[in-house]
Amino acid sequence: MSNTEEETTTEEQLSAALSRVLLTEAKEEVDGLDEDLVAYISGMLAAKIDEEEADQGQAVEEAIAEVLVPFLENVECPEPLIEKAKQSIIDLLQQQQQQMTAASSDGNSKTKTANAQGTRKLVQGIISMSSDLDGVNATEDEANRFLWGKEGGVKAAHNTLIDAYDTDKENLASAKDKRRLRKKELEKARKLLSSQNDEDIDTTGGGLVRMNYQDFSSMGTGIKDKKKDIQVRNVSVSLDNGTVLMDNSELKFPYQRRFGLIGENGVGKSTLLKFIARGEEMKEFPTHLRVLHVRQEVPAHLAQELTVVQAVLQSDVERNHLLQTEKELLAKLEMADGGGAAGGDAVVATTGENHKDGSLMSIEEKRKKLTAAAVTQKTGSTIAEMQSDLKRLDHIYARLQTLGSDSAQSRAAMILSGLQFTPEQQQKAVADLSGGWKMRVALAAALFIQPELLMLDEPTNHLDLEALVWLESYLVNYSHTLLVVSHDRGFLNEVCTDIVEFKNKKLTYYRGNFDSYVKQRDENIRNAMRAYQAYQSKREHMMEFIDKFRANAKRATMVQSRIKAVEKMDAEAPEPVEMESIWRFSIPSSSPLGPPIIAVNDVSFDYNPDGKPESEYLLQKVNFGVTLTSRIAILGANGQGKSTLLKLIMGLLRPISGTVSINSGLRIAYFTQHAGDNFDLKLSALENMLNIYEDAEDQEMRSFLGRFQIQGNDALKPMMLLSGGQKSRVAFAALAYKRPHVLVIDEGSNHLSMSAVEALVEAIQDFQGGLLVVSHDQFFVSNTCSELWVVKEGTCTRFRGDFDEYKKHSAEITQKRVEESVKRVSNMNQS
Repeated sequence: MSNTEEETTTEEQLSAALSRVLLTEAKEEVDGLDEDLVAYISGMLAAKIDEEEADQGQAVEEAIAEVLVPFLENVECPEPLIEKAKQSIIDLLQQQQQQMTAASSDGNSKTKTANAQGTRKLVQGIISMSSDLDGVNATEDEANRFLWGKEGGVKAAHNTLIDAYDTDKENLASAKDKRRLRKKELEKARKLLSSQNDEDIDTTGGGLVRMNYQDFSSMGTGIKDKKKDIQVRNVSVSLDNGTVLMDNSELKFPYQRRFGLIGENGVGKSTLLKFIARGEEMKEFPTHLRVLHVRQEVPAHLAQELTVVQAVLQSDVERNHLLQTEKELLAKLEMADGGGAAGGDAVVATTGENHKDGSLMSIEEKRKKLTAAAVTQKTGSTIAEMQSDLKRLDHIYARLQTLGSDSAQSRAAMILSGLQFTPEQQQKAVADLSGGWKMRVALAAALFIQPELLMLDEPTNHLDLEALVWLESYLVNYSHTLLVVSHDRGFLNEVCTDIVEFKNKKLTYYRGNFDSYVKQRDENIRNAMRAYQAYQSKREHMMEFIDKFRANAKRATMVQSRIKAVEKMDAEAPEPVEMESIWRFSIPSSSPLGPPIIAVNDVSFDYNPDGKPESEYLLQKVNFGVTLTSRIAILGANGQGKSTLLKLIMGLLRPISGTVSINSGLRIAYFTQHAGDNFDLKLSALENMLNIYEDAEDQEMRSFLGRFQIQGNDALKPMMLLSGGQKSRVAFAALAYKRPHVLVIDEGSNHLSMSAVEALVEAIQDFQGGLLVVSHDQFFVSNTCSELWVVKEGTCTRFRGDFDEYKKHSAEITQKRVEESVKRVSNMNQS
């Protein structure tokens, strides 16, 4: 029997054993666990064990720990069922061991021995795994040693494999190819399972955002605990797999301060926000506060048929609950009044209608109307009940006034306009919006609700510069506590009063914005280095004395005194300072080209030009040019045509009229926020790079990746196993290897860590070529670009001023739009 046939037989036996335990005999069905997944797991188990030829015992243990258990945990398989599955594999291997032992003892034919070889790899590990074999006697131990070829220290089984490889290379190579293909399929399945488990389903309602709050509509005088500072000690955060992200740290968020939470990608910032949003795991957390968390992405199931403005208005679940309770109480009071005039007037009045002369009723007037209805009742019990309902209404009105319910529509219009929603867009259904605009709706809903603790996770990723500038001005005046995660240092500088660094499983607090944090952090590092150097210098001096006079009897007392002093110093020694390595990269320069490099002459373009006059095109008679010394930022609101202009320049789109002239020798490197999506994550970084640059040599590409700190196994493992920062470095490597004349960067700094953005900025500053950027990252644009061009209403014109002046100009235009929108809503309400 060939190796391939042996492997298939073992794989089928594993599949049958696991299917019996997981599918046939399981008391309850596990979602996501089916025959296909069991077959995948069985193939992976066989391949994993077969690959580890040096130590087969360890291979079986690793196969169960690294393949079986993670897959079953991914589909949330119960722990007892996982244990049964593990035991079924052990039982199968024990049975095969017994069969192989019997076949070996007979020794009748070479065929039986050959049939056992494929099983040996699976069985060897059982000696170290099974508790049933712990107590083998000397005779059994001797038989096992002979069976596994360990007699005299010679591994006969390994020698047999070498012979088989030499005599049957074609079959073995075929088997390895099949295993390699199966591993790729399994990695894809694992990714799919992970994405299903990571989906954050919000079953609590509340629309586009998630908020925790308490119902105070029937709690007497309302909120008794007025404390709004947040201080929780000994907070620990762990993932479901047991990984500790934060260990006995402290949450300290004084009221009305704005905190920026920073840390490297993967440290657990988003997980911490989710943990705080749940709140129930922290006993000291003030539960009377309204806490709202806006995630980085809005799940697809939250797309609603509501219009944008309706979605924002209905997002405040507490306000909606209070209004519903008000209606129920008013209906109850009207029924108690028998539908009389007084009760009817009261109902009309309390729902916000005016007097006959048009003036609004005050809450006191509404109460008098309802009281008049109450005193007409004949029974004391009814009067008492109505008085209780009236008191509840007082509390509801007080709470609604606190929440700003009367100005709800104008506030919603103001926020949506600030986030660049036109009046027409505000009336569109949320379900019809793209993901980026849905995120804006979620952000608008959060700002509308105004919780006591607002947590925003990368709120700037889906905003254009105009919306970002408005958001900064709004958050600077936010009246409650803000906690925001962002990699945009310009945004953190404008908004934050405090910075919280998440590092080494602890939170460290700094007063001031991000630039202030950098100064304090660097000063703390310098002080710590000075303290540690002083300690080392003093210790070295004392140790010289000790070593010099250790054998001198006359100075024994002094030596002992120094030894005790050194021991005390060591016990109180400052921690050594670990300087983080600063990674940088460069983009090699290309040979110079003569002009023209890129020339855009009278270009007009629209995606749907049929029947349109040119004056309504997305881009109209645009004139634009790029040289090898250009440093150009293209600005403008989303939807104005910035990315379209880039695609026209790169030849990805053809203009309807006009010309785009590009030097025939020009090489353009294109980098976007989705640059990582261009890679096949099932392949390694090396394989991806060789697929992009087919003429490159293997060793040359490995050396080039090493310059980006993608070395050793990191260059060979599937990219799905790399961190976000490592994926960015591979994208940078692909950018640099092209040796471009012109860089085109479309929101390339999104999703990059601050250190990665700094590396990209410095590489661009040293780059000897042209640059064309679309970005809302203020730090990135300010440090890389010298020209600002604005795409607006079909035109592309140069802005004569610096970046700060453009921000001011944009803020003034947005403010006018906001005022017009609020005025429009007010006119509609009056009419």
